[in-house]
Amino acid sequence: MNSFTDWIESFESGTRLTRSTKAVLHAIAADPEEAAYCSAQALANIAGVNVATVVRTAQALGFSGWPAFSAEIRSRYLASLTSRNVYIHNRSQGISATAIDKDIELLEHLRSSLDESALRRMAEHIGAAASTGVFATGAYSAPGVQLAHIGQMLGYPIRCHSGSATSMINEVRLLRQGDCFLAFSLWKSSRIVLQVAEVAKQQGVKICVIADRHTALTGIADEYVLVPTETTQVISSLVCATSAVQILLGLIAKRDESRTHRMLEQIDTLWELTAVVAEE
Repeated sequence: MNSFTDWIESFESGTRLTRSTKAVLHAIAADPEEAAYCSAQALANIAGVNVATVVRTAQALGFSGWPAFSAEIRSRYLASLTSRNVYIHNRSQGISATAIDKDIELLEHLRSSLDESALRRMAEHIGAAASTGVFATGAYSAPGVQLAHIGQMLGYPIRCHSGSATSMINEVRLLRQGDCFLAFSLWKSSRIVLQVAEVAKQQGVKICVIADRHTALTGIADEYVLVPTETTQVISSLVCATSAVQILLGLIAKRDESRTHRMLEQIDTLWELTAVVAEE
């Protein structure tokens, strides 16, 4: 999608909608900022429909209800803004909540919405793969670094690739059928990550995605989970993505407890032999 409006229009072109449902979509497209943060009742008032119609619209478009649709609207609206405009938006809203307050709110939402079964299947893909590549760009590669580092401690060949486009192309070319490609798509979608994911898909690689909204990347994924990333500060929050990675690592560790104990014991031994960890 080229814009927020394109996304809304895609629903109208692909689905037979009632006049009331179209009124809801038109209200969202007309003022995405308002729609991103208002209640179902407030949106109903704007669209000139009842609140049940807003809920039915969300469900007709494939969402569980208004909260899930609202979260998608917010993620897409924020993704449509430049980094400067995200900062201006938060300042203009007069948001007084601290980053910690906001992250607590996001974690509460994650606790009720996270698809842990998808994370469990991701853990199985990673555990069965001869090689797992983690692909992300910029600051949003941070959860990927954590996943690769701790995954290696557990004895799994997981590597994070967040360098140049050409290095990502080199890395994805080495993945084989049955390997795993795990991508992070948070705030802005990376064109190169999508492109190398499409290459990996053609090679028979399992595609797993952690994202903050539905994108072309989640569309080709074998498994994906959605995490909220809203912020009151400068950049989107990574707290929920990091929490999802923590759960994923726990699931990977539980796949083979004896292996996990053996790998961690080896790490402890190497730390001791190399004196790499400072004595307190």
